[in-house]
Amino acid sequence: MKVFVCGSVDPRIKPEYLEGIDKIAENILANHDGVMCVGSQTGSIGAMYSKMIEGDGFVDIIVPTPYAHEAKGMIANSITAVDTLFMLQQVALRNTNITIVLPGGNGTLAELYMITDSIKSKFDTDEVVVYNINGFYNHIKDMNDFMLEAGVLNETQYKFFTWCNTAEEVIAVLNKNREKLLKEGNN
Repeated sequence: MKVFVCGSVDPRIKPEYLEGIDKIAENILANHDGVMCVGSQTGSIGAMYSKMIEGDGFVDIIVPTPYAHEAKGMIANSITAVDTLFMLQQVALRNTNITIVLPGGNGTLAELYMITDSIKSKFDTDEVVVYNINGFYNHIKDMNDFMLEAGVLNETQYKFFTWCNTAEEVIAVLNKNREKLLKEGNN
């Protein structure tokens, strides 16, 4: 299984929003799964990347061309530069089985909503796991619930979102997805 991971690359992210990322990475490593993420050694992405590299894990980096310099010198199985964030999303979603959205800023929110649009447009049907550690995404969940109630968010888009408050909940979703892929003969 390959996991697309989005999140913050900002080194100023508070430690309480990095909790449990190491446990999630350990589960991915233990199951010999791979990760695709933007190239960064900082933020929530950096926490995932560092744990994967420490564990000799499989990491593909995908990065918009203007930020390609940030991936230079990073250890990865591959580094792919794309022209736009939209292209990054399409390449990542077509080459992964599940998405984890770690705590992040505007770029992460843009990715989250582009994923929603991709699901609506049938570009991708991957499950999206939103890691709501310490309530990080509570306001976004409330906004999504409101948009659903207001009739501007399609319920078929929203059903792909799984809101997880703990690393253990994220790991349970990963394990379930992994089992489903094995039954289908995919990995």
